[in-house]
Amino acid sequence: MAHWTVLAQFGYGEQYRSEEAARFEGTPEEARARLYELACTHRPRPGLRQKRRDVYRIGDGDAYCTNIEGLVSTFRVVYRLAELVWSSDPVPPPWQ
Repeated sequence: MAHWTVLAQFGYGEQYRSEEAARFEGTPEEARARLYELACTHRPRPGLRQKRRDVYRIGDGDAYCTNIEGLVSTFRVVYRLAELVWSSDPVPPPWQ
């Protein structure tokens, strides 16, 4: 099975960052389903009180743009699916 990660990219103004939202094994179909699930449920900031969430598919479903309206501000997060294609580590880290 392939190894996958979901990257969450978000920020304000000129400062954007990327962090790993999930890491797992699965088929491409399972990975896309997990990506969609995270785009609909993941909280980019602990304690975020969501009032509304809009999820937009980008391209063929390997990325989603999510607008999360909170009590005070709106977060825009791009979730991207990435497949591990090479690693210098002979024993890969545990996958969830």
